[in-house]
Amino acid sequence: MNTFLLGAAAVAAGGFVGGVARWALVRLNGNYRHPGTWAANVVGSAVLGFSLALPGILPLLVGTGFAGALSTWSTLARELGEHLKARHWAQAARSALSTAAVTVVAAYFGMVYGQRAFG
Repeated sequence: MNTFLLGAAAVAAGGFVGGVARWALVRLNGNYRHPGTWAANVVGSAVLGFSLALPGILPLLVGTGFAGALSTWSTLARELGEHLKARHWAQAARSALSTAAVTVVAAYFGMVYGQRAFG
């Protein structure tokens, strides 16, 4: 199989599983989206960091496919816009800052554990 097709298949397979995982996370709290969106972005960032140490085609499957579909930055942007439109300034700031801070830390720890596991 040609390398491009193998890479595309890996991204598609990971994307499918990541999309289903995001759907499940968002639905855990009923239809209240915000905690699910936050969790999906944090876990997606940790998985992306971890995937950097994986060998072969696995970074495409796990990082680009799974973590890319699991994380949902566009939904975060929409949710922040809803807060701002409703003039919930503190909620918008808290959501934006906590997501930014925690996802950077999660990606860092993902990289650290990925390096420990796969050196």
